[in-house]
Amino acid sequence: MKRMAWVLLLANVLVAAYFIGMDYWPQTAADNSVPINVEQLSLRSHSAAASKPVTPPAAEALCVEWRGLTPVEFVRVREQLKSMVSQQVMSFAEVPVDTLRWVIFPPLPSAQSATAKLEELEAAGISGAEIVKEGVWLNAISLGQFDNADAASQRVREVESRGVLGTRIESLPQQGTAFYFVIRSEDPDVLKGLSAIKQAYPNSQQSRVACAL
Repeated sequence: MKRMAWVLLLANVLVAAYFIGMDYWPQTAADNSVPINVEQLSLRSHSAAASKPVTPPAAEALCVEWRGLTPVEFVRVREQLKSMVSQQVMSFAEVPVDTLRWVIFPPLPSAQSATAKLEELEAAGISGAEIVKEGVWLNAISLGQFDNADAASQRVREVESRGVLGTRIESLPQQGTAFYFVIRSEDPDVLKGLSAIKQAYPNSQQSRVACAL
């Protein structure tokens, strides 16, 4: 019995020594590591995101029609607009007041191929076709000019019904028609400057219009 008592006493002493000695043991690397500051990390991430440059939305194009110029005034204004284009971000187009719809088969590589295509059209029973002899449509096949889009579309359907595909409809100015300007810019100040130029042409009209795509 005495031996058993001594054994229990010794065991209690060893357990007590273990817990007392824990405070003096060297700490592991995991215990010495500095905890990550989650709040600081979050703030840094937010700051980095906020510092990224924001891409501004694309500027909206603005368009103005300038009508009512006499032929002499039109030539003068054309030169003024050319001068503005060389100095500022803008463009302009000359648009005919009265147009025709032109049904054509696109230009062929050579006069010989255009002649062969014309013979093919005639063999298919298509009359009134002609080879274009000059200009940007050189060696195209003209299938007629029409006053409106409906008549031109009817001609296209007629040609397609005879097995000829690939025709197109283009706009042409009518002979002797007047022209007007369409000015386009993304800078409102450019279009405001047009008002100052217009003062020399009091019988003309400027108006804002939707820009063509």
